[in-house]
Amino acid sequence: MAMKDMRRSDWSRILSRRYASRPCRFRGREGRVSLLVIEEAAEPLIVQDAGEELNIVERGYAWVQIAMKDQPFWLTAMFDERGELLQIYFDITGGNRFDDPENPTFEDMYLDIVVNSRGELYVLDRDELDAALTAGTITQSQHDRAEQACQTLCQYLKKNRPAVQALCRRAYRELKALL
Repeated sequence: MAMKDMRRSDWSRILSRRYASRPCRFRGREGRVSLLVIEEAAEPLIVQDAGEELNIVERGYAWVQIAMKDQPFWLTAMFDERGELLQIYFDITGGNRFDDPENPTFEDMYLDIVVNSRGELYVLDRDELDAALTAGTITQSQHDRAEQACQTLCQYLKKNRPAVQALCRRAYRELKALL
């Protein structure tokens, strides 16, 4: 399984960046929130969003990331150069680690949830999760926990999507002011 960090320090696509982060609390849980502003990218990153192409990496774009302790997901909200929310992406994780409190990491469990700018919600990469189980990269228990986390988070998002979008926009504004 891949380990990813909040600074996205191994991401060679980003040639120049500004970064700010701070501790956060949400519903009694501690975590970290960050803003990565892309100053220069080697190339755009185009993803499929409900059948349409969407650019999520470009000069001036920004990513808000929120990682909470003891939660099986990692939130990344992508904003364009005007500060418009493009999409919210949830990585289902095998745990968020805060060994380095300034730069948390997570173990990627393959399964992802997207909430696009139209508020549509969909699950990605279930096939990758199943393939990891078949290959022995993850155990049945890890597979089941990832599926359960995905189901629980989808249920939460269906009821609380506007609040999550508002949280991402507020974090973007607050951290942008720090830069």
